Amino acid sequence: MNPASVLPAMPGAAPVPGLASAWRWSPNPMFTFTAALSTDGRHNLQVNVRGRYDEVLVTALLAHARAHDDTFVGQGRPRVAVGGFHHDGTRFDTVGVAVPEVHGYHATENPELSAVTYAVFPAWASEISGGENEEEAWGRFRKMLRPNRLDRTEVPFVKMRYDNTRTQSMSQGDARGFAPLDTLVRELELLDGAPGSFVEWENRNGAVRRVNSTDDGLELTHDTGREPVNPGQLEAVARTSVQ
Repeated sequence: MNPASVLPAMPGAAPVPGLASAWRWSPNPMFTFTAALSTDGRHNLQVNVRGRYDEVLVTALLAHARAHDDTFVGQGRPRVAVGGFHHDGTRFDTVGVAVPEVHGYHATENPELSAVTYAVFPAWASEISGGENEEEAWGRFRKMLRPNRLDRTEVPFVKMRYDNTRTQSMSQGDARGFAPLDTLVRELELLDGAPGSFVEWENRNGAVRRVNSTDDGLELTHDTGREPVNPGQLEAVARTSVQ
């Protein structure tokens, strides 16, 4: 597979101004694809955009990914966060990268191209642990992040489990599962006045926190110990903990 010959031959492909060895094409009015060769010329770095397209932002994402492609090409990690990204007018601070088994780009029409393609997308450091297995990375990429939207909002890495004696709501099993940050905040807010309940969660760095509801109030457990916590503090605790 030689992506340098395949990519410019895509229907309607045109060179990307200001970025060498990069091409843009649009298979339909809803989607715009932009691809750039990796430093070694043997891999495809690709940004897929649904809806509003920003050529300057996409070019910046690909340039940043290419400049640091030694951190992910051939490294075997399903998803990687390439930090140090900044682009005026956006809050993104990271370029996310996903492997073929996670993104599935070109998998049907050109499996050989798919095998050498890395999905590149705008991201935040809070979203990617770098330690996800393939199944976890697949679920996050395809079901939670909306990586093909340039106007998307931040989706921090949160794995949680909980049990509420008052609402009779609980997670399934003993393992922590992925959840939106808003779900974590809601379940924490429901702990007050529900003795015997708990919420336990993990961030991208593997740090685990837990809030227990007791007859005496709420108790927060973290890596440095335990402390009482007020109901009004819980949202701030949750949001700060996953950054």
